[in-house]
Amino acid sequence: MSAVVLGALATAFIVYITVGVVLGLRTRDVGDMLPLGFGRQARVASSAEFSASTVATTISLATVVIAFFELAGQFGVWLFWTVLTTSAGLLVVRLLVGRIWRRMAVYDHRPTLHEFLGTEYNSEALRYVGAACTSLGFLAAFAVELTVGSKFFAWLMPDVPQWAAVVVLSIVSFAYTAAGGFRAVIITDRIQMGSIWLLLLALPAYYAYYVWGHGGWSELSQRLPAQTLRFVYRPGLAAFLAGIFIINVPTFISDMSVWQRIAGAQRHETVFGGLARSVISSAATWSLFAILACLSFLLVAGPIEHNPLVNVMAAISDDGSPFAAVVMFLSVLGLYGAMLSTASTQLIAVSHTVYEDIVSRAQRRSLRERMGSRAELLKSRAILVAAALASTALVEVLSRAGFGIADLVFAIYGSQVGLCPLAIAAIILPRRQLAAMSDWAASAVSAGFVIGWAGAAFGVAAGYDDLVFLSPMFSLLVSACLLGLGFVISGAWRKPDVSCPD
Repeated sequence: MSAVVLGALATAFIVYITVGVVLGLRTRDVGDMLPLGFGRQARVASSAEFSASTVATTISLATVVIAFFELAGQFGVWLFWTVLTTSAGLLVVRLLVGRIWRRMAVYDHRPTLHEFLGTEYNSEALRYVGAACTSLGFLAAFAVELTVGSKFFAWLMPDVPQWAAVVVLSIVSFAYTAAGGFRAVIITDRIQMGSIWLLLLALPAYYAYYVWGHGGWSELSQRLPAQTLRFVYRPGLAAFLAGIFIINVPTFISDMSVWQRIAGAQRHETVFGGLARSVISSAATWSLFAILACLSFLLVAGPIEHNPLVNVMAAISDDGSPFAAVVMFLSVLGLYGAMLSTASTQLIAVSHTVYEDIVSRAQRRSLRERMGSRAELLKSRAILVAAALASTALVEVLSRAGFGIADLVFAIYGSQVGLCPLAIAAIILPRRQLAAMSDWAASAVSAGFVIGWAGAAFGVAAGYDDLVFLSPMFSLLVSACLLGLGFVISGAWRKPDVSCPD
C-alpha cells in the first residue's frame, strides 16, 4: 500500500502544480494574481465555480475530516449539528450578499474585507487591526493544516520523517499558489471537490464491503462506542453545540476567503447562484463525512491508539486486495486534495490581506499605479512565500503548546468571529453612523481576537475542554458588546444618513 499512497500523493502534486504553472505563464501583473478588479485572470468565472470553491473552503483535512473522526467517539451523531450550522452560515451570506454587492459597487475596484470595513467606518486603524487579526488567523490555520497533513502522512508512511512531509507539503502548497494566484486556487478547488466526491463514494463502498465480509452489522455494531448513534446528552455537549454555532453561523460573513470569491465574481448572478448551490452541497458533503466518522469504529477491532481515520486506513491497507488498493488511492487523493486546496485558500487570503491592506497601504501607492506593475506581482508572491515559511515555523510551536486538533479549530476560527458584528453593521448601517463609532470598532476587533485565543489557551492549559469550546462565544460577545456600547456612547444612533447606499 505504500506505493498506492505515494502514487496518490504524486498524482495530486502533479495536477496542482501543473495548474499553477499553466496559469503562472499567463500571470503578468498583480491584477492577474489577486482579485483587485474586473476583467483580469484573478476571477470566479461561473456560479458553478463559485459554489465548488466556496464549499471547498469549508472542507479541510485538519479542521473537518480529521476533527470529525477525532470527535465522533465523544459526540457521535451530534456532529450533524456542524452540518446544519455550516449550511446556515452560508445561507446567512446568501441572504446578505445583495447588500454586500451593492455596497461594493460604489468602489472603483474590488476591496478586501478590511478595506471595506476601514472605509465604511472611516478608520485606518480598523483596517490595519482587522487585517492583522485575519492574517494571524489564516497563518495559524495553514500551520494546523501542515501539522495534521504531515502527522497523517507519518501514520500512513512511518518510515518517512515528519519534518520531510511538512517541507514537501509546504513547498507544493506555496509553489502552485504563488505561480497561479487566486485563479489557481479557484480551479484547484473544483478539482478538490471532484476528488472529495470520489472519496465519499469509495469509503462507504469499503465500509459496506468490510461489514459484509466480517460478520455483518449485528456483530460489528458492537464495536461502536456507547451512544454514538443516539442523540443523548453527554459531558461537554452544551459547550460544543454553542461553540460550533458561533463558529459556523456568523463566521462566513466575515471570512476573508469568502469575500475574495465575492470580489472575484464578475456578475452578481455568479454570486447569488453559487451561494444557493453551496448551501445544498455543503450539507451533502458534511453529512457524509459525519456518517463516515461515526461508523469508522466498525473497522476498528482493538484499542484506538490514533485518530480513528488512521485505523480505517490501516484496515484498508491490511486488506491487500485490488479493491482495497483502489479505495486507498481515492481516499488519499481526496484527503490530500482537500489539504492542498485548503492550504492554498489560506495562503492566498493571507497574501491578499498583507499585500493590499498592510504593505501597499503603508506605501501610499494607489491601486492604479500598482495594477500593471511586474514588481508588485513579485512583491505579492514574496509575501505569499513568506507567509508559508512563517506558518511552517508555527507547526512546531503549536505542537509543543499542547493544542489538539479540536482545540485549534475553536481557537483559530473562534477568535476570528470578532469581525462578524462589524461586518454585519457595515452592511446594514449608513456610513455616518459607522464613522461615529470607528474607535470602538477597532477596539472591538482587537479585544475579540485576544479574548478568543486567551480563552482557548487557558482551557488547554487547565485541561478544561468546555472553556475551549466556548472561546468563540467569548470572542463574539466581547466584540458585539464593545461595538454596541460604542453605538450608544458615540451617539451614532442619532446620525442616520439616508443618502448612503444600503
